[in-house]
Amino acid sequence: MATRRYKVLFVTPEVTPIIKVGGLGDVAGALPKALEVRGHDVRIILPDYGVIDRATYPSDRCWSNLRVRWESRDVQVNINEGVLPGSTVPVYYLDYPEQFEYGGVYVEKAGGDALKRAIRHFVFLSTAVAQVLDQIDWQPDLVHCHDWPAALVPSLLRRSKIHNHTPTVLTIHNLENQGGWPAQEVLGWLGFTDRQAEFFSLRDRYKSFNLLQQGIHAATVVNTVSPTYAKEILTPELGEGLDQDLSERPSVQGVLNGIDTEQFDPATDPHIAFRYSAKTVTRGKAQNKSALQKAFALPANDDKLLIGSVGRLTSQKGYDLLAAIGPDVASLGLEIVMLGSGHSSVEQALQRLAQAHPAWFRLRIGFDARLAQQIYAGADVFLMPSRFEPCGLGQLIAMRYGTLPVVRATGGLKDTVSDLGLHPHQGTGFVFENFQSAALLSALQQASHVFRTNKKLFADGR
Repeated sequence: MATRRYKVLFVTPEVTPIIKVGGLGDVAGALPKALEVRGHDVRIILPDYGVIDRATYPSDRCWSNLRVRWESRDVQVNINEGVLPGSTVPVYYLDYPEQFEYGGVYVEKAGGDALKRAIRHFVFLSTAVAQVLDQIDWQPDLVHCHDWPAALVPSLLRRSKIHNHTPTVLTIHNLENQGGWPAQEVLGWLGFTDRQAEFFSLRDRYKSFNLLQQGIHAATVVNTVSPTYAKEILTPELGEGLDQDLSERPSVQGVLNGIDTEQFDPATDPHIAFRYSAKTVTRGKAQNKSALQKAFALPANDDKLLIGSVGRLTSQKGYDLLAAIGPDVASLGLEIVMLGSGHSSVEQALQRLAQAHPAWFRLRIGFDARLAQQIYAGADVFLMPSRFEPCGLGQLIAMRYGTLPVVRATGGLKDTVSDLGLHPHQGTGFVFENFQSAALLSALQQASHVFRTNKKLFADGR
């Protein structure tokens, strides 16, 4: 139990399993449960999106007709309360259909009206959270804000009559996404006078009002999701234009992400062909490998190294490196199965690879939670050749399922995977340094060699 019982409010755009887009949702779903076990009073607030399955995740009205100042007028919002599955953590749904009923979570990469709508509704989320805290009968000791959609909360709380001294934490899950928009429009949404707007005079390199930049300067503590990424984002190469802002802070903490080991457990996973534990891992991996090969219409063959990958098909994830070395990979006599979706250019490059090499490379465009788990359980190796990776959860899930990762030494991948070449007895995967196709090929060659000469290492899940 905790020495002191803190009241902590999580402000997040997503939370697993209620609504998940990426790794942020997994963290926002797992960390509150861990804090609850330690005795803290943790609550989560997020938008009441129209796409949430209300039958699976029911909620009841707990506060009605709360006043929010928006666009120089008063609007009313409601808060509905549900519970985070697998816990007693309350989940507050901010109910304001004008902003949140339209559909999904993010369209920050889209252009025009879609991008404006996304940024506008997260500015509203931050505005509403900062104002309704003055009107409800539960007051947090700490407000934990996740990524750019919640990054304006620390600045707005500083203007609160009640919470101007409440500590805030801003966790940066991916610095690439920042929420920048023309300042005049954002200040108009906030309804600020010229004098009030002086408090928000900061602008980014594009002369935009940048939500993440505002949070970096206003939050009590700024952290990110791995120690290495915390160092990387202080550099011009990976600072995404905010390295100077981050460097002006006393410190940027790197707190390594983890996974919910109850959610990701091969002994209980309902999605995999054969459940297994540490005692039955050899048989379990073999049966799941055969099932995975069948799922991708590959012949069952335990003698071929089977590489799996699940992720967003973007240049950040490094899949363009793989597309560039197809013929060289073909000579290794292995198989690759991949699941994901993303940028059309990367999708098309991988589709061309699949068409050219159907005997060893299979691709599924889209996302399938069941198939993703089957890849974690059935593959011998899990591929994450990222250009940069704040933390990454895929490699952690893979290792939980006894699957050895092939990763580039960046961000959380560097912090969580130890190279077997350097540490033969303690290594947990295969690590390459340079973001180059040749370096990836070398790592795949190493994995293939170890598979041929020490197959038991793979069969036993390390």
